Amino acid sequence: MQKIYFKKLVDLNHQLKELVSISVDESINYKMESQGMRAVGSIMMNGDYKDEKGKHSFHESIDLDIMALFEKITDKRDFHVKVEDFDYVINEGNLSLVIQACVYGVLDDEDRVIETSAPRVEETNDEAVVEEIESLLREEDVVEEVPEVEIPVVEIPKEIAIPVVETAPVAAIKEETVEMKKEIPEEDDDEDIGTYYLYVVQDGDSYQSVAAHYQVDEYKLKDYNHDRPLTKGTIVIVPYYS
Repeated sequence: MQKIYFKKLVDLNHQLKELVSISVDESINYKMESQGMRAVGSIMMNGDYKDEKGKHSFHESIDLDIMALFEKITDKRDFHVKVEDFDYVINEGNLSLVIQACVYGVLDDEDRVIETSAPRVEETNDEAVVEEIESLLREEDVVEEVPEVEIPVVEIPKEIAIPVVETAPVAAIKEETVEMKKEIPEEDDDEDIGTYYLYVVQDGDSYQSVAAHYQVDEYKLKDYNHDRPLTKGTIVIVPYYS
């Protein structure tokens, strides 16, 4: 069993002179959940009192929502919450209550004290509050302007056609640390001049697509470039056949 003490201030505008009657009851529903059992309901306080003008009634309540984990429950059939006792004090024309409720069917645990009376809010100047809120809103609306920065757009051509005049039987192209050489058979002087395309490989390119684009034989293109793997940025030599 565990005891819970609820502290409740019944605000009667400091008019309470005599407490005529008071009753405290509970109205609670129980339900089983995946992790334990829950008690949901309220503790109700009803009474009559007298002030300088006569007799009046009051009705107050405390909301309950108590969750007991299965590991804390000793008997599921006995799990329930009940108001066992209460005490009160007349404090400056208001009523201060201490209500003792017991949770049955659970392991013994330390007593708990719950303060249910909300602190009284001091009166403030409405105009000052409105002005402060508007000031905060104005601060949120201020957005620091960031100057626009123009980013130059650099167009990289996909293909470059460069006529190459060869005076030697060997044409060499270097890329990083790889050196490629293609020997050109020695023939008549009129055939020593050849035209080639230098193609920059893009994403998705293959020897087949490059050969189709330039209408050359795929296997000759592979052989001419030593069948190097094609990655983005690689330069492919495409021989021009008239």
